[in-house]
This record gives sequence, structure tokens and C-alpha cells, in this order.
Amino acid sequence: MKQIIYISNSESQNIEVWNLCQNGNMKLIQKVNTHGQVQPINFIKDKNILYAGVRPENRIVTYTIKKDGTLEKKCESYIPGSPNYISFNSNKKFLFCSSYHTNSLSVIPLNEDGIPKEPIQIIYDIKGCHAALFNIKYNILFVTSLKEDYIYLYHLTKHGILKNTEQKFIQTKFNSGPRHITFHPNEDFVYTINELNGTIDVWEIYIQKNTPKVKNIQNISIVENHTVSNKYWSSDIHLTSCGNFLYVSDRILNSISLFYINQNNGKLSFIKIYTTEIQPRTFCIDFNNKYIIVAGQKSNKFTVYSINEKTGYLKKLNTYSTGKEPLWTLVYTI
Repeated sequence: MKQIIYISNSESQNIEVWNLCQNGNMKLIQKVNTHGQVQPINFIKDKNILYAGVRPENRIVTYTIKKDGTLEKKCESYIPGSPNYISFNSNKKFLFCSSYHTNSLSVIPLNEDGIPKEPIQIIYDIKGCHAALFNIKYNILFVTSLKEDYIYLYHLTKHGILKNTEQKFIQTKFNSGPRHITFHPNEDFVYTINELNGTIDVWEIYIQKNTPKVKNIQNISIVENHTVSNKYWSSDIHLTSCGNFLYVSDRILNSISLFYINQNNGKLSFIKIYTTEIQPRTFCIDFNNKYIIVAGQKSNKFTVYSINEKTGYLKKLNTYSTGKEPLWTLVYTI
């Protein structure tokens, strides 16, 4: 199995394609001009398609992923708002695109070839709509509203229409700013990074009267002593596919924090914090849980760390130059 790392560089207006070697070394194999400020990227493995959100002419550009991981432009589709986050439902028939600046979420059907059609639903007035991620197990789309301190909850009908759950939303602490989301492998536990107060919320999905409900079970600081800083600008959050370790980044502290996940109750324990690239807006973990790739939005570099299988500790391997303003990293297997 080969692993490819895609990096979207907004100011350089390109996507870089890197080969991640088994020893953690990286080799650049392609640069693709996006003809606009590219931000979120995601893929559908079965279709061998990569989707890139580009602005200011707001659109989703689709690329064919070739056998060697390089990209070939397929088409582009215009969307109502500037794209911040791209995700899909369980059968990959619908694409969700959140737009922070237009406070909206678009539901976009995909044809048999995976090409976006016209949106069939646009939900407005989600203030600071930053991310939308679908929980397959419970058929719930979690949508962060950074400016409201809400996370909206929607059921998806078979026709691709989002409807409020009975709960409608969950609320974070005042002025916390929920930003990005990730799920535990069993999908009962949800983890959200709060941009403005440097904390992580842990949520549990449970069944009450045959209806899924969501409750908060923990709020924990990204640093051991929360008084280390009175300002935070937390950004990304990912966990290892084994469900043992969780990592978050902060752009003011220029840091990556490591947490241990309790497998019984889903709660987090702070382990360690690492100084990393300047303004680490994005990072990703490889499919084997061996490496983490952290990109610095201001350093225009990314660093590869190895992950200790038993402790989750990080060891710095190499740093590489990338394009200007890297905003998204993505790992793909071929």
C-alpha cells in the first residue's frame, strides 16, 4: 500500500501531491494549479475523485485520482457560498459544504460519476458555519456554528434533505467557538475543538426512547495548565483510527497537544504538548497511525512526526517546504 499526502495551498493557488514513504520521508510528485484560493479538500475512494473547494469564484473542482495518486482536472461546479469544509453522507450520494463567511450549509447531490449537481437544500443563518460531519451510525449530521456556540444536529432523509433532530442543537460554553469535529471509531463519542477558548468538548450519543440524544460528558483544556495563555486560536482535531490517541493544534501556541482516550467512557486525559510549525492550521494522520503531518500556515512548511504506537508520543523526523498558506492536508491510499 502506498500513501499519498495532498496539501492545498491557498495563496499559491495549488494542490501539492506528495508520496509518503514507509520510512516517513516525503517526495513531491505533482503541483496542480487551482486558479483560485483553494481550501478544503476531500475524496471519495470508490470513485477515485478528489474534491477541492476554491474561492473567490466559489466552486468545487473535481479531480480524477490516477493510479499513482496524481490529479487530473475533471470539472468544476459553482456553489452558493465560499467553501470551508467538504464531507459526504454514508453512501456518498450527497456532499455537504459549509460556508463560514455566508453562514450557510449546502446539500449537493452527486451523480453516478461523483460529479456535483445543483444544491437541493441550503440552510442559512448558521452563524460561522465552519464544519459539517456525518455520523453514519446514528444518521446525524453535526454542523458547527462557531459564532453562536452551537452545534446543530440534523437527520438526513433518503432524498437528501436535512431535518432538525428533536434535540435541534447542542450548546458549548459561551464564546468557545466550536470549529472542527471528529468521531471515535465506534461513533458513540464525538470530539469538537473550540477555537476561541482552547478546549475540547467530548460528547456522548445515547438512545432515549428509541431516539438518539447527545450530551456533553467532558470539557478539557488543550494545555495542562489553562492559565498558560489567555488567548487561543485552536484549529484542527484528529484521532488515530485505533481510537487510542487524539491530537489537536493551536495557531497562537504553535502547538500540537496529545491526549489519551479512555476506551470505556470516551473521556480524554492530557498527555503532552509539542511546539510545532508556525500557525498549524491543518494536520493529518496516516492510515497506519505511524505518522502525523503538520502544516504551518505562516511558515509555509510541514513537519512529519512518527507516532509511538504504545504512548502516542511524537518524534520529529523531517521538515519540508510547501506552497504559501497551506490550509488543508489529506491522506489517501493507493
